[in-house]
Amino acid sequence: MNTIKRNSWFKMGVVVLIASLAITSCKREYTEPPVLGAPDIVANISIADVKARYNSGLPVEITDDAVIEGIVSCDDRSGNYYQQIAIQDATGGVLLRLAGSNHYNNYPVGRKIFVKLKGLFLGQYNGTLQFGGGVDAPFAAAGGVTLLAANLQDQHIVKGPLNQPLVPQVVTVSQLTTNIQDIYVSTLIKLTGFEFASGDLGKNYADDGFSGNRVIKNCDNPAASITVRTSNYCNFATIGLPQGNGDIIGVYSFFGSTKQFTIRDTTDVMFYGPRCPSAGGGGSIALTTSPLTLNFDAIATAGLPSGVYVKQGATPLDLGTEGAVYNNNFSVGTVWNQTSGGFKNFASATGLTSTSSAANQNASTNRALGFRQTGSIGDPGGAFTFQLANTTGKSNLQLEFKLQSLDAPASPGRTTTWKVDYGVGLSPSAFSTVTTSPANLSTTLGTFANNTVTVNFGTALNNISQPIWIRIVALTGTTGGGSRPSTAVDDVKFTWN
Repeated sequence: MNTIKRNSWFKMGVVVLIASLAITSCKREYTEPPVLGAPDIVANISIADVKARYNSGLPVEITDDAVIEGIVSCDDRSGNYYQQIAIQDATGGVLLRLAGSNHYNNYPVGRKIFVKLKGLFLGQYNGTLQFGGGVDAPFAAAGGVTLLAANLQDQHIVKGPLNQPLVPQVVTVSQLTTNIQDIYVSTLIKLTGFEFASGDLGKNYADDGFSGNRVIKNCDNPAASITVRTSNYCNFATIGLPQGNGDIIGVYSFFGSTKQFTIRDTTDVMFYGPRCPSAGGGGSIALTTSPLTLNFDAIATAGLPSGVYVKQGATPLDLGTEGAVYNNNFSVGTVWNQTSGGFKNFASATGLTSTSSAANQNASTNRALGFRQTGSIGDPGGAFTFQLANTTGKSNLQLEFKLQSLDAPASPGRTTTWKVDYGVGLSPSAFSTVTTSPANLSTTLGTFANNTVTVNFGTALNNISQPIWIRIVALTGTTGGGSRPSTAVDDVKFTWN
């Protein structure tokens, strides 16, 4: 009986103990996760001061306990940097050459890191300073350094806090030098008012199997250009270049005497505005009051009206590149039978005849935007192109223009077939052909014509907030034999509701 009682009390005690443990565990203190702050290390030298230890020749070994700190300005996430990262402090920037890949997992853009430099080597790659794990013997005389081995990276690099402020410095190309100690090298900078050169439009960021060297230039100073360097291994290599104008952010470097610019990804390129005015066109057309009519009577002094472009190399999938302008501008009128290729300032057919003399053509104040194709210019792919800023709040867009066939010698020549199409966006990837009246549009050497063409876009372009490109374009090659015709457009009119 006593044994039974003792067992009962023992069992009751066990139950009470378990319950009390459960209650205690439910009430345990909540531990906050550790906050990533500054590690237990401080920098004792600036990036600029340690870079000053090298000027040329063999790499310099760091033998003292020098420590730098910097924020990662470019990592390898997109693949445009490979086996290296860029870091910067208030005094400048430098590259770290690191073996392995996917370093953005440990050292993403915006992370502060501390680098223990003792045992590393400071050298260069054709002018751009970098730290590595050793001397690259075949290139030692030129300052070559090797990658820092993966198993040594944690010994030299201490991770700091993430998401540190990183504001690019706004600079001009003239401020950037090819001095090995340039303060902007390997730092994040911003250039404003830039665009890709017309010769690069239609290209991708990189070439098939090769890195891309694309030139950007400034509206105010076209001579102030810089090369955008893009690896063909990066994840945006095959994306087409944007065709607008605006700001671009990236990391500055140079290769010998060539200034270079490296973007992290395509979000660094903010070319959303109209391109610089040029012989090939610029700006956009604002649909203010309907109807809006464009003529080319002032083409000699004012160039193309805003929003009018001339293009060559146009396809159903591509806007094309800036067209060749005869004599590089429209300041001097050209007679209809002038056979050099390019876009030209012609006398309009309105008020003249097929036999109008050169003197009469030159004296005419009624001008038209003309084009003469050649085997290398615009046959096919020549286009009279118009960029509408948008059709926000507008509907039932219609187009009317005069299509003129001007050169009419006794012996006929080739025929050019024209289409009207449109694309949406600053850099459309496809164009849609629309029905015209008359349905078949052509110009022929030996035929003098001045035909009014109308186009009703229906609802296709209603209330669109993006830029719209409308083209009068020769998408197929000329037919027949002999010379190609002189074609012009005039009195381009847009109407809408």
